[in-house]
Amino acid sequence: MEDPSETILEVGERLMVSPTGREPYLRIAHFLKPSINSIRGPNCELPPFSPCSLPSSLKPQDWPLKVTFSCWRYRHKIWMSWVDQMASLHQSTWKKAGIFEAVMNSKYHIQKDQSLVLGITERWCSETKTFVFPWGEATVTLEDVIVLGGYSVLGDSVLSPAESEDLQEVEENLKEARRRIVATKAKKACQSVWIKTFMNSGKELEHQAFLACWLSRYVFAGVHDTITEHVFPVAIQLARGTRIALAPAVLASIYRDLSLLKEKIVVATNSKSCKDVKDGVLELTLRSPFYLVQIWVWERFIELQPKPNVLNYGDLRMARWDKVNGLKIENVRLSLELAGEGFLWQPYAMAMGGWKFPKFYSEKEIWVPVGPGLDEELLSFARCMRVSELVGFGYIEQYLPHRVAMQFGMDQDLPGFVPRLNEFPDIAWNDYCKPISDEKLYIPPRLFKAGITDRYSDWKQSMFDQQGTSKSILPEKRRLNGSKTSLQSLTKKKRAKDIVVPHIPPKGSKSLEHCSIGQLQTLSCSSGQDLEIPGLALEKRIIRLEKVIAGLKAARFGSKFSKKSKKGHSST
Repeated sequence: MEDPSETILEVGERLMVSPTGREPYLRIAHFLKPSINSIRGPNCELPPFSPCSLPSSLKPQDWPLKVTFSCWRYRHKIWMSWVDQMASLHQSTWKKAGIFEAVMNSKYHIQKDQSLVLGITERWCSETKTFVFPWGEATVTLEDVIVLGGYSVLGDSVLSPAESEDLQEVEENLKEARRRIVATKAKKACQSVWIKTFMNSGKELEHQAFLACWLSRYVFAGVHDTITEHVFPVAIQLARGTRIALAPAVLASIYRDLSLLKEKIVVATNSKSCKDVKDGVLELTLRSPFYLVQIWVWERFIELQPKPNVLNYGDLRMARWDKVNGLKIENVRLSLELAGEGFLWQPYAMAMGGWKFPKFYSEKEIWVPVGPGLDEELLSFARCMRVSELVGFGYIEQYLPHRVAMQFGMDQDLPGFVPRLNEFPDIAWNDYCKPISDEKLYIPPRLFKAGITDRYSDWKQSMFDQQGTSKSILPEKRRLNGSKTSLQSLTKKKRAKDIVVPHIPPKGSKSLEHCSIGQLQTLSCSSGQDLEIPGLALEKRIIRLEKVIAGLKAARFGSKFSKKSKKGHSST
C-alpha cells in the first residue's frame, strides 16, 4: 500500500493556464509533490537574495570578476588517445558501471561563452536551487545530468569506501603512486605526470589510474590540476563494474558552484564591496563540470542557441555542441527576461535525427506499475522527479524538482516547503535512495504541453510585483467571460483558483462561447472534453509584444531608440 505522504505524483482536476498564455480551461492535471493550497504564508515568499534585486548598471563583461572553471578543459590529443585505448578494453565494464557515455563525453570540446554563463547565473536563487525569471522558474535537473552528462542516478554513493581487502590494497597502491609523483620536482600530484606514468604502461593499475584521472580532471576537479585521493575508492569500484550514482554528486557540485558564483556576482555588482578586494578583482575557482550549465542554456533557450552539429546515429547528445561557437548576444539579461515563449521545457523529448529517446519519453501517456522489475531507465526518471538530498564530496545540496515540474512534462502547482535532511551524509543518502512509494509511475506523452495552476500564476505575479518587476514582462491573465455571480459560482464549485493551461488546447476541445456555466462545471478530461477560451487575435498579441520590447529597449538604451521607434510606427 502506498504512503500518500511519500508519493511523487498528485493528480486532480484543475483550471489551468499556459506559462505564457491567458486562456484558462479545465482538465485533469498531474503535479509533482509537495504542493500547497494557498498563496499566503511564509512558504510562498520570494526568497531573499533574489536575482531580480541585482543592479542592472553593469554588464557581465564589466564586472571585476575572474572565474576559473577547473573542469572546463580543452581536449588534448594525448587524453583522447588514452580514452580510445581504454574504451577498446573496458567498454563493457563502463556500461555496466553506468559511466561509458560520461567518459566518452570527455573527448568533446565545449567552447566557453562566459557572458552567457554569468548572465544565467545572475538568475540563480540559492534557496530554491532554480533560475528565477519573470516568466517562471527553471533549473538544471538530474534528467539533464543523465542526458547531457551521461552520468547515472542509480548505484552506490560516491562516499562508499573500498571495503574488501583486495580493493583496499589497490587503493593503497594508487596512493603510493601519487606520493612518488609528489616527491618529484613537480611537488604535487600533477595530472600530466600521472598520465605519463600510467598511459600505455601495461601496469595492472592502469585502468584504475585512468578513471582516477578522469574523475579528477572532468568530474570532481582537484586543486591546481592534481589527482585527488578522495576519488580513488570511486575509481576502483567503477573499474570493477560497480555502479556509482555520480549524477547526484555532479549536480550537487553544480548547485554549489552556482551559489558560489552568484554570491561573487552580487559582491562584484556592489562597487563599495569591490573597494575592499585586492586589486579590485574578485577571484573564484569552480570545480564542477560547469560547462553543463552552458549546454543546458543552449538546449532550452531558442533565441540563445547557436547552430548545433547534426547528430549521427549513435552519437551522444553532447556531440551537438562539440566545438560550436556561441552567438554574439548584446544583452543576455534582456534576452533571458523575454525568453518565456521561446523556452523549451522538454528539449530531449523532441524528435531529432540521430537521437534515440530514453524510455521515459512516450508517444502516449502510460502508467507503469512500480516494483522490483521496474526498468532502470524508468526508475531513473522517478528519481529525477522526486525531492531529495544530493550528496557530494563534503557538501549536500537540496534537490527540488517540484518547482520545475514542466521540465518533466508535468503540470506546475504552488511548490510546497521541503525540510532539510542534510545533518549527516548517510541520512541524506538514505533519503535519496529510498524506494519509490507510488504504486504506479506516470509517464506523460512526450509532446504534451504542460501548464500552471491559476494560483501559481497569481503567486508569481505577486512575487515579481514585490520586487518591482515590470508587469509588461509578465503574461496577463484573462478571466472567464460572464457575470460576477457566475464566476463566483464557478470558483466555489470547481475551485477555479486551483487550475492550469497547455500552449495548444487539446484536439476536440469545446469553446467556452458555446457553453453555459452549468455545462462548464460538468466538463472534464475524464469525459474526454476540455475547455478552451478564445484568445486575443494574433495581430494584437504581436503589437503588444512589439510595444513591450520597444519600451524595454528605450529604458535600457535611451530615448534615442524610443523616438526612432515611434517615427517608424507613424510611417507605416
